[in-house]
Amino acid sequence: MKNNIEYYCHYSNSHNHPKFKLLRLKYGWAGEGRFWALNNIIAGSDNCILNLNKKYVVASVSSDLGMSIEEFQEFISYLAKECELLIDIDGNVSTENVRETFKEVMKQRIRNKDNREKAILSKNELKLIRPT
Repeated sequence: MKNNIEYYCHYSNSHNHPKFKLLRLKYGWAGEGRFWALNNIIAGSDNCILNLNKKYVVASVSSDLGMSIEEFQEFISYLAKECELLIDIDGNVSTENVRETFKEVMKQRIRNKDNREKAILSKNELKLIRPT
């Protein structure tokens, strides 16, 4: 079963939230763009958690965002501690928005899987009952 998401809700007025205003004070609009790009990367990660304990992941994401590793680490720290836009999960990161979406999507995926399995079982039971 797939363990990430391809879609999450993004409110059109999010740029007016005080957390994003704080982000823009330090990093400008480029900082907000980098945040949303990071959010997309998180959404595509296993269980929607970006593993920042692996140096090659940090290097890859830093490069994707056009930052040095040091700039990226400072950016992550600012997003988490000052702006409260990231959730720290044992040195890994995610966002509330992505986590909530992932939680709901996984509930639906599990329901769908259960329904498919029930349908297969029912079909197999019918085969056993029918004379051949």
